Amino acid sequence: MRQKATVINTDGKFAAVKVDRVSMCDGCHKPGCGDSCALYKIFGAKSEFEARALNTADASVGDLVYVELSDVTVNLNAFFVFLLPVIIAAVVYFALFFIETEAPRILGAVASFVLYYIVLAVLERRKKNKPVKLVITSLVSENGKDRTE
Repeated sequence: MRQKATVINTDGKFAAVKVDRVSMCDGCHKPGCGDSCALYKIFGAKSEFEARALNTADASVGDLVYVELSDVTVNLNAFFVFLLPVIIAAVVYFALFFIETEAPRILGAVASFVLYYIVLAVLERRKKNKPVKLVITSLVSENGKDRTE
């Protein structure tokens, strides 16, 4: 996955970058609908996040750059955040099938879903010292083309 980002800080071979989070509005067939869109009201517009990236393009503070993350990493993250909790909740629901009433099964599935995200949040906080997977691959020139590759 390749995205544009802005370098906000450099530290040796690493850089802090500000990335625009892609929103569902980017692929909408009705651009500019803004506040009239129900999904926009629920999920909001684009937001930014900061990330640490390996600075292979020798970018400086303020540079507009391309950052890349391997497709495998993107797909694995999507699996762990979106699909795995649903699978776990379904497994818990069916594992509690020996209980005759449905309320405890639903409660167990919901509890496993919430517990999963709590564990995921704790693991995410501990991940700060792990190797950086985001890489600055090139600088973006004024006409939108790569300056280095």
